[in-house]
Amino acid sequence: MPDSSERRVYDFVIDFLLTHNYQPSFREIGRALDIGSTRTVSDYIDRLAEQGLVERHHAQSRAVGLPHLDLVPCRPPPPVDAMGDVEDDIVDPPADASEAEWHAFWMEHALALARRAAEEDEVPVGAVVVGPTGLVAAAHNRTRQLADPTAHAEVLAIRRAGRVTGDWRLSDHTLYVSLEPCAMCAGAIVLARLPRLVFGATDPKAGMCGTLGDIVRDERLNHRADVIGGVAAERSSRLLSDFFRSRRGGGEEAG
Repeated sequence: MPDSSERRVYDFVIDFLLTHNYQPSFREIGRALDIGSTRTVSDYIDRLAEQGLVERHHAQSRAVGLPHLDLVPCRPPPPVDAMGDVEDDIVDPPADASEAEWHAFWMEHALALARRAAEEDEVPVGAVVVGPTGLVAAAHNRTRQLADPTAHAEVLAIRRAGRVTGDWRLSDHTLYVSLEPCAMCAGAIVLARLPRLVFGATDPKAGMCGTLGDIVRDERLNHRADVIGGVAAERSSRLLSDFFRSRRGGGEEAG
């Protein structure tokens, strides 16, 4: 773990990268920037520049502490692997698959991501975005890893899908997620113009796609999504229950 001075620099750079919509993993940042040998903001910016991520053009970058730094990205973020968090090759369902089989197929991948989240001590929720040509993006919860309350699986998958397609409108895509989305994620679904949502377990504490509310089908909004819930719901619920049961108190919220 970095010491306090390293941590301040680390937090600054993480914030900068996320501000510019680049979400590397901690491991990627460690490899690229060598956190352990970095002591000042200037050192970090030098390493960022060496990696071609930013251009430094302000004398204040040599100052002590965390001054205002006039930084600009010098090239677009690295290409995003459409597979996202999924390492293994994924083939599309059979061409003659029924609608139910199609939904079950992609939910399996969302559940696989949820299990990976649990292994990383994240609340086990996984999401995939599927377009006309197949898988576009995938993600699991990373709120702990990124120290970011918005880093839910759905939001990360939607962000990746936008970067992969080059369009914030995902109007011909479907979002599959193992748990009913919360208010934040339901809002992201509406904003992304996703026409279809398929989820697994309902969320009695935070679900806003039919349980506590129904943001994605609210007629007052300028977009509504078709919703199919309950796909592999029992397995998703069991995964969440097991996760919280393994932690004393089980006080952490799903999301």
